[in-house]
Amino acid sequence: MPWPLLFFLFLSLPLSAQLSWVADHPGTIVYTLDLSRVQQHELGITVEFPAVPDGVFYVKMPQSSPGRYAQHNFARNVYSLEAEGAPTSGPARTVRVDRVDPNTWAITGHGGSVTLRYTLFANYGDGTYSGIDDRKLHLNMPASFLYGEALNDRPILLQLPPDQRPEWEVATQLVDLGNRRFAAPNYYYFYDSPTMVGTLQRREFTVSSGERVDTIEVALIGEASRDTFDHYVAWVDSVVHAQQRVFGELPAFDYGRYVFLCSYNPWIGGDGMEHRNSTICSAPVNLEGNQQRLIGTVSHEFFHSWNVERIRPASLEPFSFDHVNMSSELWFAEGFTSYYDDLALVRAGIFNPADYAANLAAQLNYVVHSPGRSYRGPAQMSRLAPFVDAATANDPDNFANTFISYYTYGAVLGLALDLELRQRGHTLDELMRLMWQRYGKPEIPYHIRDIQLALGEVASDPAWAARWFEEHIHGSKLPDYGRLLQPYGIEVVQARPDSAGFFNLQLQEDEEGLLVAGPVYATNPLYAAGVDQGSMISAVDGTPVRTRSEWEAAVAGLRIGQTYPISFLQLGQNKTGEFVAAPAPDYRSGLLPDASAEAVARRAKWLGR
Repeated sequence: MPWPLLFFLFLSLPLSAQLSWVADHPGTIVYTLDLSRVQQHELGITVEFPAVPDGVFYVKMPQSSPGRYAQHNFARNVYSLEAEGAPTSGPARTVRVDRVDPNTWAITGHGGSVTLRYTLFANYGDGTYSGIDDRKLHLNMPASFLYGEALNDRPILLQLPPDQRPEWEVATQLVDLGNRRFAAPNYYYFYDSPTMVGTLQRREFTVSSGERVDTIEVALIGEASRDTFDHYVAWVDSVVHAQQRVFGELPAFDYGRYVFLCSYNPWIGGDGMEHRNSTICSAPVNLEGNQQRLIGTVSHEFFHSWNVERIRPASLEPFSFDHVNMSSELWFAEGFTSYYDDLALVRAGIFNPADYAANLAAQLNYVVHSPGRSYRGPAQMSRLAPFVDAATANDPDNFANTFISYYTYGAVLGLALDLELRQRGHTLDELMRLMWQRYGKPEIPYHIRDIQLALGEVASDPAWAARWFEEHIHGSKLPDYGRLLQPYGIEVVQARPDSAGFFNLQLQEDEEGLLVAGPVYATNPLYAAGVDQGSMISAVDGTPVRTRSEWEAAVAGLRIGQTYPISFLQLGQNKTGEFVAAPAPDYRSGLLPDASAEAVARRAKWLGR
């Protein structure tokens, strides 16, 4: 998000002065919550807008949310909106509220101040949406709170009534003023500050970063035992330190603290969402027994406190509450972060090298064999984020054949670039540190060419960096991963080179036969035969098939390179097509058991183990 000069001037004040400034400022906007109907997933919200300019005053519900790249209709869950104007000793004024578009209300006759009341319905809760029920408030601020147009630099105060759910605690990156009041210097910070309210488990630890000592808090809504939670916090601690070693220091968190807001329980949605001084990590499971699955999101989101929160693409600026930005750099902002999330877990001692090596195949299978690379490289894939990042639409798309996630695409390119730099006596860590020192620490937004120039500087070879970007970022050429990983004692080979394969074919047994239950990729031999999602396969090479086992038996005898007929029901019509049996493309990866001592040492230097 953008951070105006006023924000940094505010931070330069002593904390006591900051708190007094928010509490006493005549323009402070105050949100007061009413928790009396949380069992019905309803939150009553009163907003006091003082010193409103003359004329029509517009209030809006945001359509974008920090960390998300798609637009959302948060206003659909706002209702019972009423407004009052400034007190008057003369004739009563008529304060009128008119909804002028789906996200905007016009208020007239207010007399210089507005008190607004509305009800918010929220029954999901994740990194984007809010969840309200008898166990918690899980608040993503843009999904919850209207704002006053042209009042973006006003201080914000959020307060919970002390007599409603007094046993509930609050975890947030907002500044705690005491008495269940929490402050933000402006709307930018307020909307970037997710907040959990409920029965919490909380732990803190400190991390030294030069002369600065930062406090890291982990807050949990869940039912984990104290020992389980303590062990998980120890994992979080090790992840923080592993990532700190990449950059050499932690970011200077605005109030000297960072908060992991973890919600692991059956009453929440699954997500991870980074923010400036906090992150939401949620999953509809309990912590117990799922620690290995959940810690990956913690690692990913914390890496964002450098890469995207502060090492930030210029294409994401200025941040707007009303629309989303399109960016060509998400392969770096999200994808390289995805490379480092698992790498940090190995370096932290949470994952072992054998599991890390075995898991590489899944990412490579998706990127290497997806047909989307024939349409776009990673820079252009990044620009599709507004359509895929939790975006909603009723009509189907063909992204199975035309899109590759910039998360995974960027992750496998981060892997390749790290290994190529290591061949040159350098590392990807060096590039990340340079980007941090040049753009992240001073908070100067970067452009895609700035990454290329930094890479050329790290490698001492600008021409090579330019070629690498042209081939792999603007183009869609992929490196040879088998060649790159072999010097580290890791192999990547086809898992079943002598067997016929049908890339990512999803089959489901149905009463009428064998249903194709997912998109048919253009790299699947059945695509050329005309088979599509929803087709019902009835025979292969004349052999009837109605079950998965019958399908597997029929294709087991196919010979690579030969053409075979396939029969299927499609749109109520019986059809026959032909396909050429091709080798199963799927890779397997893992540690080479006979790796040399040099390869093992090289791998240990890379993975930290």
